[in-house]
Amino acid sequence: MAEWAGAVVALRGASEDAIASRLPTYLHPLAGRSLAWHVLTAVVALEPAPRQLRLVTGTPVDPAVFGGPPVEPIAVKRKEAWWSELSQSLGDGIDRVLVVDAAAPMLSRSLTALTAGPLDRVLRGQDGELLAIWASRELLDRIARDQRMEDAAREIATASPADPAEAFLVRDRAALARASVMIRDRIVRRHMAAGVSFLLPDTVYVDVEVVIGRDTVIYPGVVLEGETQIGAETVVGPGCRVIDSRVGNGVELKGWNYLVGTTIRNRAVLEPYVRRGFD
Repeated sequence: MAEWAGAVVALRGASEDAIASRLPTYLHPLAGRSLAWHVLTAVVALEPAPRQLRLVTGTPVDPAVFGGPPVEPIAVKRKEAWWSELSQSLGDGIDRVLVVDAAAPMLSRSLTALTAGPLDRVLRGQDGELLAIWASRELLDRIARDQRMEDAAREIATASPADPAEAFLVRDRAALARASVMIRDRIVRRHMAAGVSFLLPDTVYVDVEVVIGRDTVIYPGVVLEGETQIGAETVVGPGCRVIDSRVGNGVELKGWNYLVGTTIRNRAVLEPYVRRGFD
């Protein structure tokens, strides 16, 4: 693959979606990170990685908000001319561009399949909604200048349908909840593959940055948030909520414990309902 750039488009304001929030949809939290973070991370994970990564917004955004992917936000002056301003920011040496909607946080395998195939194709969801464009820079320069993303996509061939499990946009709270369940399942499967036991995985919630040691057992109803670290051979009992905390090896949290911003030493035992830290 020649040099390419990734562009995540987040131009819709809060009032343009049915999410009923003052916060733009792409900034809503999903497993401890914003929706846009998940899209940016998926683009960076493609091989080879993009030489440049842009976040196209209608208002200035501090890149620290996304913490992780090396993204350069571009606040366009006119939403309808987003491609023209994006193209100018890329400079020379980029001959293909992957454009992805920031409200499509579940895309992964579909992006891999799209970028592995021919150029000048679009990726759509099951209902026809536009998810991504994979095109030569020459083509997009010709047809997309001063056009909206959807208008430009009509002139490009449609790729094979996206993976049904990934092919949707978050435009309301129901879709946000659907994405939350799906990303939870991905995270839990990753931990189980690394040697962690979840007794009822459908009942837990685990943020993307959480670290859990091998042979630890997670009981039903557990919530692990932020930069929490759980040691090896630890038991996290039912109904525990742990936020930004370090729990050592061989610890037993008997249940319904609330920990925030605290450290639990190795082999400690916390009786039910014990609280540590600040709330």
